[in-house]
Amino acid sequence: MDYMYDDYDGDVVDRAADFLADLLSFMGFYNAEIHTEVIDNTAVFDVIGDSVKSISPAIDPSVVNALSWIIRRARFTLGSGYRFDIDINSYRLERIHKLEGVADELRDKVHGGIDKITCFGMDNVDRRAVHLLLNADPTIKTESNGYGSFRHLEISKN
Repeated sequence: MDYMYDDYDGDVVDRAADFLADLLSFMGFYNAEIHTEVIDNTAVFDVIGDSVKSISPAIDPSVVNALSWIIRRARFTLGSGYRFDIDINSYRLERIHKLEGVADELRDKVHGGIDKITCFGMDNVDRRAVHLLLNADPTIKTESNGYGSFRHLEISKN
């Protein structure tokens, strides 16, 4: 567990990936590969392998969300300005591609005259993806409101 010490040579993203690899080993997932991609200060760790199919967000997102939470909390000891997200077998990446179509439909509805659209039932990853997709349009405003399972996305004209 070298990532916990100051004399570790790797950068913050490498240390976080090593930390995740150790967490997965402790959980019994020894053969998983971690592919890392950094996009706009977000390090996405895509865990690839047949052994991790059981913790896919498609089945139950709670395990991946818990691992993401642990990595995010560890960043303070690792010292970084990065956001850390975890994906399993590229599920969330494929989901974001599907959400592009949803975001386009929501944008069209707002441009078509609807004052405000409220979207319930999205987890934090889906909400963030729609935020980012719609924020590219300066005429659209998005906000997350509410708490816990009542957290929702509100979309309106800017």
